[in-house]
Amino acid sequence: MEQEKNVLDRFVKAVGENENNAINVAKKVLENGKEDVTINLQQTKVMPERIESPARAHIFHDAEGFIKYLKDNRTQTTLVLADIDNVRVCAVLDDKAKTGFETINLCPPLHPKFALLEETLLNKKMPITEFARAVMRNRAIIKDTALMSAKDLAMAMQQITVASETTQSIGTGKIAVNGVVCKTKISAGTAEEKIELPDSFGVEVPIYLNTKDKQFGVDITVSTIRGEIVVDVDCPELKVKKFEVFEEILDPIKQLKNVCVSYGKLQTVNWKYND
Repeated sequence: MEQEKNVLDRFVKAVGENENNAINVAKKVLENGKEDVTINLQQTKVMPERIESPARAHIFHDAEGFIKYLKDNRTQTTLVLADIDNVRVCAVLDDKAKTGFETINLCPPLHPKFALLEETLLNKKMPITEFARAVMRNRAIIKDTALMSAKDLAMAMQQITVASETTQSIGTGKIAVNGVVCKTKISAGTAEEKIELPDSFGVEVPIYLNTKDKQFGVDITVSTIRGEIVVDVDCPELKVKKFEVFEEILDPIKQLKNVCVSYGKLQTVNWKYND
């Protein structure tokens, strides 16, 4: 009797909460006429009616949407950090939450016009014919300068792309340091045309999506390497202009009340416990 009670106790303890408990009973008659009864307990986990959703970690591409969401969900301990190096603004909705953190990020993408300019021209060394084609692809954002109008620059680039031969010209003209001579084959033979390139040209383009246009200069230097004319393209102003735009994006976020806004990066570390 005591043995049967122990078996029953163990069986009852095995029936767990939050589980589907199915009991299968099998009975068979032995050769001696006695009955053998087998009880089998099958258990499966019961899924809760609602599974908790994961923490929010939204990524916004425009400052307007980021600010609106931040206004609607901020707390007394909301923390916003601006990461200048990665052009990212990250906000922790409750920096003192005891059950985990929810973050939202503002990651402004490059404007398509600037992305094309950066991909084809900025901070590159290239053959002059490749440079001319790249300038033509970006001609919509080139601005007039004191040295050369945007239209004249585009016409000069077009002349370079159709030339059968291009050589460097040094020593004559106001801006001949970047001068080239283009030879073109015509029906009567060949023709030569000297093109004086400026030391720089201006562009006006939005750097990030939904931001204002920025003007800056693009410096060019023409040289010859192993008989081939190459162009060095440099833009020393670009880092400053990118920072200016990032500050313009960050400025309305700084105006939010009861929100700590600073420069930095979000980090977490493990707690250390005394033994």
